[in-house]
Amino acid sequence: MKQHVAPFGDGTVVLRLMEEKDLETILTWRNRDEARIWFKNSGKITFDAHLAWFRSYLQKEDDFFFLVESDGEPVGQCGIYDINNGSAEIGRFLVAPKMAGKGYIGRSCAEIIRFSTGFLNLSYLFLEVMEENAKAIRVYKRQGFVEESRQDGLIRMALGRDRAS
Repeated sequence: MKQHVAPFGDGTVVLRLMEEKDLETILTWRNRDEARIWFKNSGKITFDAHLAWFRSYLQKEDDFFFLVESDGEPVGQCGIYDINNGSAEIGRFLVAPKMAGKGYIGRSCAEIIRFSTGFLNLSYLFLEVMEENAKAIRVYKRQGFVEESRQDGLIRMALGRDRAS
């Protein structure tokens, strides 16, 4: 069963665990052509498949999926998953279409790092990003992530023990 996590944030963004009521909103964001090209699975997702994924997610103890809000309005999403032995992957970053360019993803990334290293006591975080996604790479570099490797069009970036604090 999923551990409860109280909403947290930096005063501009608040991250709270995703709820079933959020699924239609985030699926609409995710299925846009401009957004889905940046995901490993770039196909359109049906609501039924999305709901099935969400119900499976609720049973996972090593996976936290957050809705990002600002002034009570949904502005994006992000997550941390595959938590194991002091490390985890972060990702699922997506901004609401009308909120792009306002710094919400950078703030969300900073909060995920703070949550991961503080609340979860993790010492190593990584993510994968498509080589062509220069905007996302800049955001991750600003948060301290460095490139570890490249394979099949993906860059693996990490924030290790000396940088995660």
